[in-house]
Amino acid sequence: MAFISSYTFYAHEGLQKHSHRHGHIILVLTQTFYIKFADKEYLLTPRQIGFVPPGVVHEYGCTGQALTLNIPAEMIKSADLFFLTENCVMEISEKLEPLVSLIKQEVEGGKAQSDSLRYLFYYLYDKFAEQYRLPSLQYMHENYADDIQISRLAAMENYNTSYYTSWFRKKFGCTPSDYLKMIRIEKAKEILATTRYRIIDVAMQVGYTNCSSFTRAFHEVVGTTPSHYRQADLETRDEISRQQWREETSQRRRIADEN
Repeated sequence: MAFISSYTFYAHEGLQKHSHRHGHIILVLTQTFYIKFADKEYLLTPRQIGFVPPGVVHEYGCTGQALTLNIPAEMIKSADLFFLTENCVMEISEKLEPLVSLIKQEVEGGKAQSDSLRYLFYYLYDKFAEQYRLPSLQYMHENYADDIQISRLAAMENYNTSYYTSWFRKKFGCTPSDYLKMIRIEKAKEILATTRYRIIDVAMQVGYTNCSSFTRAFHEVVGTTPSHYRQADLETRDEISRQQWREETSQRRRIADEN
Protein backbone atom coordinates (compact mmCIF):
# COMPACT_ATOMS: atom_id res chain seq x y z
CA MET A 1 0.00 0.00 0.00
CA ALA A 2 1.14 3.53 -0.80
CA PHE A 3 1.64 6.00 2.02
CA ILE A 4 1.80 9.77 2.12
CA SER A 5 4.92 11.53 3.33
CA SER A 6 5.31 15.20 4.14
CA TYR A 7 7.89 17.96 4.09
CA THR A 8 7.90 21.49 5.47
CA PHE A 9 9.50 23.97 3.07
CA TYR A 10 11.08 27.20 4.30
CA ALA A 11 12.01 30.47 2.58
CA HIS A 12 15.75 30.06 3.21
CA GLU A 13 15.84 26.97 1.00
CA GLY A 14 15.54 29.26 -2.01
CA LEU A 15 14.19 28.52 -5.48
CA GLN A 16 14.42 24.86 -6.49
CA LYS A 17 13.61 22.77 -9.55
CA HIS A 18 13.07 19.03 -9.94
CA SER A 19 10.66 16.24 -10.91
CA HIS A 20 9.70 12.94 -9.25
CA ARG A 21 7.23 10.09 -9.43
CA HIS A 22 4.93 11.41 -6.69
CA GLY A 23 2.56 14.36 -6.82
CA HIS A 24 2.28 17.26 -4.38
CA ILE A 25 -0.50 18.81 -2.37
CA ILE A 26 0.74 22.21 -1.17
CA LEU A 27 -0.63 23.95 1.92
CA VAL A 28 0.83 27.41 2.48
CA LEU A 29 1.35 28.10 6.19
CA THR A 30 2.69 31.66 6.00
CA GLN A 31 3.40 34.24 3.27
CA THR A 32 3.26 32.87 -0.30
CA PHE A 33 4.42 29.85 -2.31
CA TYR A 34 5.61 30.18 -5.91
CA ILE A 35 5.39 27.29 -8.33
CA LYS A 36 5.86 26.91 -12.08
CA PHE A 37 5.21 23.92 -14.31
CA ALA A 38 3.86 23.31 -17.82
CA ASP A 39 4.84 26.91 -18.69
CA LYS A 40 2.41 28.34 -16.14
CA GLU A 41 3.20 30.23 -12.94
CA TYR A 42 1.18 30.29 -9.72
CA LEU A 43 1.51 32.21 -6.47
CA LEU A 44 -0.34 30.44 -3.67
CA THR A 45 -1.54 32.06 -0.46
CA PRO A 46 -2.62 30.46 2.85
CA ARG A 47 -6.20 30.61 1.53
CA GLN A 48 -5.40 28.26 -1.35
CA ILE A 49 -4.39 24.65 -1.99
CA GLY A 50 -2.07 23.74 -4.84
CA PHE A 51 -1.67 20.48 -6.75
CA VAL A 52 1.41 19.39 -8.71
CA PRO A 53 0.94 16.25 -10.82
CA PRO A 54 3.51 13.43 -10.67
CA GLY A 55 6.30 13.25 -13.22
CA VAL A 56 6.41 16.93 -14.23
CA VAL A 57 9.38 19.26 -13.89
CA HIS A 58 8.42 22.07 -11.53
CA GLU A 59 10.17 25.10 -10.10
CA TYR A 60 9.17 26.30 -6.65
CA GLY A 61 10.03 28.46 -3.66
CA CYS A 62 8.33 30.35 -0.85
CA THR A 63 8.62 33.59 1.08
CA GLY A 64 7.49 32.00 4.34
CA GLN A 65 6.63 28.41 5.19
CA ALA A 66 4.65 25.73 3.35
CA LEU A 67 3.64 22.14 3.96
CA THR A 68 3.94 19.75 1.03
CA LEU A 69 2.28 16.35 1.04
CA ASN A 70 4.04 13.85 -1.21
CA ILE A 71 1.30 11.79 -2.85
CA PRO A 72 2.27 8.45 -4.46
CA ALA A 73 1.31 8.37 -8.14
CA GLU A 74 -0.92 5.34 -7.64
CA MET A 75 -3.14 7.38 -5.31
CA ILE A 76 -3.94 9.81 -8.13
CA LYS A 77 -6.37 8.63 -10.81
CA SER A 78 -4.74 8.92 -14.22
CA ALA A 79 -7.97 10.03 -15.86
CA ASP A 80 -8.17 12.97 -13.44
CA LEU A 81 -4.76 14.34 -14.37
CA PHE A 82 -6.05 16.31 -17.35
CA PHE A 83 -8.32 18.66 -15.44
CA LEU A 84 -6.21 18.62 -12.25
CA THR A 85 -3.22 19.84 -14.25
CA GLU A 86 -5.28 22.54 -15.95
CA ASN A 87 -6.99 23.57 -12.70
CA CYS A 88 -4.32 23.06 -10.06
CA VAL A 89 -5.32 25.73 -7.51
CA MET A 90 -8.34 25.57 -5.23
CA GLU A 91 -9.62 28.21 -2.83
CA ILE A 92 -10.06 27.02 0.76
CA SER A 93 -13.74 27.56 1.45
CA GLU A 94 -15.34 27.62 4.90
CA LYS A 95 -16.41 24.01 4.39
CA LEU A 96 -12.83 22.96 3.60
CA GLU A 97 -11.20 24.80 6.51
CA PRO A 98 -11.86 22.02 9.11
CA LEU A 99 -10.46 19.40 6.69
CA VAL A 100 -7.30 21.40 6.04
CA SER A 101 -6.84 21.93 9.79
CA LEU A 102 -7.15 18.18 10.43
CA ILE A 103 -4.54 17.43 7.77
CA LYS A 104 -2.12 19.90 9.34
CA GLN A 105 -2.72 18.38 12.79
CA GLU A 106 -2.02 14.87 11.52
CA VAL A 107 1.28 15.95 9.97
CA GLU A 108 2.35 18.08 12.91
CA GLY A 109 1.55 15.15 15.20
CA GLY A 110 3.99 12.95 13.29
CA LYS A 111 1.25 10.87 11.66
CA ALA A 112 2.10 11.44 8.00
CA GLN A 113 1.81 7.71 7.25
CA SER A 114 -1.39 7.16 9.21
CA ASP A 115 -4.61 5.76 7.75
CA SER A 116 -6.48 8.83 8.90
CA LEU A 117 -4.25 11.08 6.76
CA ARG A 118 -4.86 8.85 3.75
CA TYR A 119 -8.63 9.15 4.26
CA LEU A 120 -8.36 12.91 4.69
CA PHE A 121 -6.32 13.12 1.49
CA TYR A 122 -8.87 11.11 -0.51
CA TYR A 123 -11.66 13.36 0.75
CA LEU A 124 -9.67 16.47 -0.18
CA TYR A 125 -8.76 14.93 -3.52
CA ASP A 126 -12.42 14.31 -4.35
CA LYS A 127 -13.33 17.87 -3.39
CA PHE A 128 -10.47 19.15 -5.54
CA ALA A 129 -11.34 17.03 -8.55
CA GLU A 130 -15.12 17.30 -8.45
CA GLN A 131 -14.92 21.05 -9.12
CA TYR A 132 -13.80 20.32 -12.67
CA ARG A 133 -15.24 16.91 -13.46
CA LEU A 134 -17.67 16.78 -16.33
CA PRO A 135 -21.23 15.65 -15.49
CA SER A 136 -20.69 12.12 -16.80
CA LEU A 137 -17.47 11.69 -14.78
CA GLN A 138 -19.07 12.97 -11.61
CA TYR A 139 -21.98 10.59 -12.16
CA MET A 140 -19.57 7.65 -12.35
CA HIS A 141 -17.88 8.72 -9.11
CA GLU A 142 -21.18 8.96 -7.29
CA ASN A 143 -22.86 5.85 -8.74
CA TYR A 144 -19.98 3.43 -9.41
CA ALA A 145 -21.81 0.52 -7.74
CA ASP A 146 -24.74 0.75 -10.18
CA ASP A 147 -25.14 -0.73 -13.64
CA ILE A 148 -24.04 2.33 -15.60
CA GLN A 149 -24.86 2.48 -19.29
CA ILE A 150 -22.54 4.37 -21.66
CA SER A 151 -25.59 5.75 -23.48
CA ARG A 152 -26.70 7.49 -20.29
CA LEU A 153 -23.25 9.03 -19.79
CA ALA A 154 -23.22 10.20 -23.41
CA ALA A 155 -26.59 11.87 -22.98
CA MET A 156 -25.24 13.85 -20.02
CA GLU A 157 -22.68 15.44 -22.36
CA ASN A 158 -25.24 15.80 -25.20
CA TYR A 159 -23.38 13.31 -27.42
CA ASN A 160 -24.36 10.04 -29.05
CA THR A 161 -22.69 6.92 -27.67
CA SER A 162 -20.16 6.47 -30.47
CA TYR A 163 -18.98 10.07 -30.46
CA TYR A 164 -18.89 10.21 -26.66
CA THR A 165 -16.63 7.15 -26.45
CA SER A 166 -14.23 8.56 -29.06
CA TRP A 167 -14.26 12.02 -27.46
CA PHE A 168 -13.69 10.54 -23.99
CA ARG A 169 -10.67 8.52 -25.13
CA LYS A 170 -9.07 11.57 -26.79
CA LYS A 171 -9.67 13.75 -23.75
CA PHE A 172 -8.71 11.36 -20.95
CA GLY A 173 -6.63 8.66 -22.59
CA CYS A 174 -8.99 5.79 -21.77
CA THR A 175 -12.52 4.63 -22.50
CA PRO A 176 -15.49 5.41 -20.22
CA SER A 177 -15.57 1.73 -19.22
CA ASP A 178 -11.89 1.81 -18.23
CA TYR A 179 -12.42 5.00 -16.22
CA LEU A 180 -15.35 3.42 -14.38
CA LYS A 181 -13.24 0.34 -13.70
CA MET A 182 -10.50 2.49 -12.16
CA ILE A 183 -13.04 4.18 -9.87
CA ARG A 184 -14.45 0.84 -8.74
CA ILE A 185 -11.03 -0.69 -8.08
CA GLU A 186 -9.82 2.37 -6.12
CA LYS A 187 -12.88 2.04 -3.90
CA ALA A 188 -12.30 -1.70 -3.60
CA LYS A 189 -8.71 -1.11 -2.45
CA GLU A 190 -9.99 1.18 0.28
CA ILE A 191 -12.56 -1.38 1.46
CA LEU A 192 -10.02 -4.21 1.38
CA ALA A 193 -7.56 -2.18 3.45
CA THR A 194 -10.06 -1.04 6.08
CA THR A 195 -12.50 -3.94 6.54
CA ARG A 196 -12.57 -7.74 6.76
CA TYR A 197 -15.43 -8.16 4.29
CA ARG A 198 -15.34 -11.24 2.10
CA ILE A 199 -14.05 -10.71 -1.44
CA ILE A 200 -17.52 -11.30 -2.90
CA ASP A 201 -18.96 -8.68 -0.54
CA VAL A 202 -16.33 -6.16 -1.64
CA ALA A 203 -17.04 -7.00 -5.28
CA MET A 204 -20.76 -6.36 -4.91
CA GLN A 205 -20.18 -3.07 -3.08
CA VAL A 206 -18.26 -1.68 -6.05
CA GLY A 207 -20.50 -2.88 -8.85
CA TYR A 208 -19.41 -6.45 -9.67
CA THR A 209 -21.81 -9.38 -9.47
CA ASN A 210 -19.26 -12.18 -9.05
CA CYS A 211 -15.73 -12.80 -7.76
CA SER A 212 -14.21 -13.82 -11.07
CA SER A 213 -15.03 -10.60 -12.95
CA PHE A 214 -13.99 -8.52 -9.93
CA THR A 215 -10.68 -10.38 -9.50
CA ARG A 216 -9.93 -10.07 -13.21
CA ALA A 217 -10.61 -6.32 -13.20
CA PHE A 218 -8.64 -5.84 -9.98
CA HIS A 219 -5.62 -7.66 -11.42
CA GLU A 220 -5.76 -5.58 -14.62
CA VAL A 221 -5.60 -2.33 -12.64
CA VAL A 222 -3.46 -3.23 -9.61
CA GLY A 223 -1.36 -6.11 -10.93
CA THR A 224 -2.32 -8.55 -8.18
CA THR A 225 -5.42 -10.23 -6.77
CA PRO A 226 -7.67 -8.70 -4.09
CA SER A 227 -6.55 -11.34 -1.56
CA HIS A 228 -2.85 -10.72 -2.19
CA TYR A 229 -3.40 -6.96 -2.03
CA ARG A 230 -5.08 -7.26 1.36
CA GLN A 231 -2.31 -9.51 2.71
CA ALA A 232 0.41 -7.15 1.46
CA ASP A 233 -1.40 -4.25 3.07
CA LEU A 234 -1.54 -6.04 6.42
CA GLU A 235 2.18 -6.86 6.22
CA THR A 236 3.00 -3.22 5.41
CA ARG A 237 0.95 -2.01 8.36
CA ASP A 238 2.69 -4.51 10.66
CA GLU A 239 6.11 -3.35 9.47
CA ILE A 240 5.21 0.30 10.01
CA SER A 241 3.93 -0.52 13.51
CA ARG A 242 7.19 -2.35 14.30
CA GLN A 243 9.23 0.56 12.96
CA GLN A 244 7.26 3.07 15.04
CA TRP A 245 7.73 0.85 18.12
CA ARG A 246 11.50 0.70 17.49
CA GLU A 247 11.67 4.48 17.08
CA GLU A 248 9.65 5.11 20.26
CA THR A 249 11.78 2.60 22.20
CA SER A 250 14.98 4.21 20.94
CA GLN A 251 13.70 7.64 21.91
CA ARG A 252 12.79 6.47 25.42
CA ARG A 253 16.29 4.97 25.83
CA ARG A 254 17.93 8.22 24.74
CA ILE A 255 15.84 10.18 27.23
CA ALA A 256 16.71 7.67 29.98
CA ASP A 257 20.43 7.86 29.15
CA GLU A 258 20.34 11.67 29.21
CA ASN A 259 18.73 11.59 32.67
